[in-house]
Amino acid sequence: MLSNLTKRPLVIFVLIFCLGIFVTFRVRLPFLLVYVVAFVFLLLSLLLLKRELIFNVSLCLLIFFFAISLCRNYQILSRSHISRFILYKSSSTQTVKGIVNSQPLFQNNLISFILKAKEVQIDKFKYNTSGNILVRIRSNKNLPFACARLKGLGYGEEVVLRGNLFRPFRFGSTSRQSYRDFLYNQNIFSIMNVKTAYAVTRLKQNRGFILKRLALQLKEGILETIFKHVSFVPAAILGAMILGEKSKIPALVNNSMMKTGTVHILVVSGFNVALVASIIILSLRLARVPRAARFYIACPLIIIYCFMTGASTPVVRATIMAIFFMFAYLIRREADIYNSCALAAICILAVNPRQLFDIGFQLSFVSVISIVWIYPKLRLFIPEKALKAGYVKFLAEGFLVSFSAWLGTAGLIAYYFRVISPVTVLANIFIVPLASLATLCGVSLVVMQLICRPLAPFFAYTSELVVSLLLNINALLIKLPYAYVYLT
Repeated sequence: MLSNLTKRPLVIFVLIFCLGIFVTFRVRLPFLLVYVVAFVFLLLSLLLLKRELIFNVSLCLLIFFFAISLCRNYQILSRSHISRFILYKSSSTQTVKGIVNSQPLFQNNLISFILKAKEVQIDKFKYNTSGNILVRIRSNKNLPFACARLKGLGYGEEVVLRGNLFRPFRFGSTSRQSYRDFLYNQNIFSIMNVKTAYAVTRLKQNRGFILKRLALQLKEGILETIFKHVSFVPAAILGAMILGEKSKIPALVNNSMMKTGTVHILVVSGFNVALVASIIILSLRLARVPRAARFYIACPLIIIYCFMTGASTPVVRATIMAIFFMFAYLIRREADIYNSCALAAICILAVNPRQLFDIGFQLSFVSVISIVWIYPKLRLFIPEKALKAGYVKFLAEGFLVSFSAWLGTAGLIAYYFRVISPVTVLANIFIVPLASLATLCGVSLVVMQLICRPLAPFFAYTSELVVSLLLNINALLIKLPYAYVYLT
């Protein structure tokens, strides 16, 4: 492993960069000292360019202190930041003007979305402000009225809200992370409770990023198609697997998947991005589009898909890696999985260093690296003669991939969620292929609805059958002795 790292300097730089972020959030360092030391190592790197050993050490230390400097800048909020205006829960009402920065979620008696704040009014005074707010609109028992009043509310719309601003509480999001830390990792520092839909004034102006707005409109259309042809629970699962829309999944289904360690199929991952990228590239290739043009057409389409799925860490990671691999294909060079992972990590952490402490970020990268590094070593223990039969090879490789991912992520899952699921390895052998088949059927359903509607019901029935089989197998595996064990 160490020899591989020395051949991949980008991986070493990212590890040092992560160490700098970790130190920053665990140790308080003087702001000025960090910048002075970083500048000193920058000069040393430039002056000692010809002395390889000293140069390499100076460069590593420069990256380390650069990461600390970046984090210190990230930690410093502007004087006008929304979190400056409220330090604790208050019964007084504030008025905030801003832009809806996510697709509103209508669930039970609650409507929630992220607001990008522009202006806040406290008492009779107005202040320009910035920062993200998690908005929660209570509809009590009159959700249909609230939905009707807020119908069409979407990303990019400018609104004025009246409610109570307060800081997130510190109760547990998981056993190792508070809800406040979870929101901080998403760059959300304030929550606003709005008691009624009457307290929402829509200004009918859309100021959102046009590419993201288009992506979210496409997402709504695709979800409508899926729910039109497929019954509710299978449609909710397909919506999660294809578009990352988890809001409609019943809690019972989510909990049962958690127990078998297969809840990852309900999250859009690298497989989905790879599938979309493959479909785009294959379609362009069949249309005889030149190699370079394929790259420039595919990249924006993959980015749109990333926005459609909510731009979660696994999807952003997979999107960056997909673009990296396509670029390598364009210039006719072999892409390296470790370098592409490192590039994805540095892009995500440069924008938001707090993502290093996000559970999704950690599980996403650890699972990929575990499969890439552990799987080939386990594969050597199986003789080639034993894999002559196709079905034996399929089952053996499926088991090894699942086992590799489980080995890499079991510690993190036990640490954060206090549960160990030995059945995960067995479950993934059956459930992951079924989830892949269901995803393909779901995508085919949407495509057929556009180009050949008479065939759409066939893919809808197939999708429903595959998802039902998946759920039944999962329910059966939960009943096995010691399938999952909660840690005290």
